[in-house]
Amino acid sequence: MSRILIIGDRKTVRRSLVNILKQDGFGICEGVGWDGAVRSCKKKVYDLIMMDLDSESQNNYEILKEIKHVNSDAEIVAIVSQNRYDANRMNSSGVYDYLQKPFRQKEVIDIVKKALEKKQLTDKVRNLEQIMDVDKFAL
Repeated sequence: MSRILIIGDRKTVRRSLVNILKQDGFGICEGVGWDGAVRSCKKKVYDLIMMDLDSESQNNYEILKEIKHVNSDAEIVAIVSQNRYDANRMNSSGVYDYLQKPFRQKEVIDIVKKALEKKQLTDKVRNLEQIMDVDKFAL
């Protein structure tokens, strides 16, 4: 089962996203504020991290880079407003995709499924590469 972390300043937005995902069968889903984000990523490994980049925190991109460093295999989905959308900065920070506010439940589910599918395919490729490396030494 996939592990999902939702990071943001607004507790109601985090709770809403957790509820949407749990209703659709994503069982292991947690929400934290920016102050506990890095700590949560150091304690547990996540497959998907959703981050509300419209936060009051001035260093949310630095936190994003630190989270990506700590949990490098996780896919990152940013949540942004139209007026705060910076594709270059998100891409250079390791963001896989983004949701623009206001978003609909179907959009959330679709992007989560797409990100988790990419994560699973990446993991399979990595595993196959490791098997191939082991086979090289066996010969």
